[in-house]
Amino acid sequence: MKKYLIMALSAAFLFSSCKKEANIQTKPDEVLTTIPAIPTQEGQQAITGVTANNNGIIYTQFNQELSYNKFLTVDANGDGKNDFYFTSVLIYGDGLSHLYLTASPVSKNGGMLQLDDRQELVTNGMWAKPLDAGSDIGPNVGANTIWSNFMIKGVALDVAENEARVKSFNGLWVGKQDKYLALRIRINNNNHYGWVRISHSANEERMVLTGYAYNAVAGEIIKAGQTLK
Repeated sequence: MKKYLIMALSAAFLFSSCKKEANIQTKPDEVLTTIPAIPTQEGQQAITGVTANNNGIIYTQFNQELSYNKFLTVDANGDGKNDFYFTSVLIYGDGLSHLYLTASPVSKNGGMLQLDDRQELVTNGMWAKPLDAGSDIGPNVGANTIWSNFMIKGVALDVAENEARVKSFNGLWVGKQDKYLALRIRINNNNHYGWVRISHSANEERMVLTGYAYNAVAGEIIKAGQTLK
């Protein structure tokens, strides 16, 4: 069984984007990770944009990038508390460096994400589930899909790089435009369902988030991409 060495956050952030190649020099049985329980302020960008209440669908439009050491926080319901964050995880193992771009609910706020449950990943997560426009988002989920909790992270993209600097792109979002990650948020102890729109262009080590929405009616289904009733 391979031995994994998980570095503390303070040490991990010494590996800046200009020093990513240093991870390749790490011994093959070691794993470096920059993943914190809650990210520090470094690299943080709060998602802000134009918000509209369209007959009970609260929709915010924006355009922001998720990439290495650059993460986003989401206050979906505008109550001054972050519900989700999107961040990066850099891991080395098995002769490869892996840059994972992930989504996670903020602990104990009641948020959830829809994940594909067929594979557990080394990031304490599973692949985030991309939904097509018009898919129902509510308490029920489809086959091989679960609602997560704050202990399970949703991984959207894995950029693997070998010692020759050859990269491969893995995950359910690779090369997909305008797909939707289902969200569940808690407002006044009630569940509200929503989505965030994410795109990935082939061979890019970044993803772009362009909007999110939720249904202001507790427990009511929202469709992926829906911006008005």
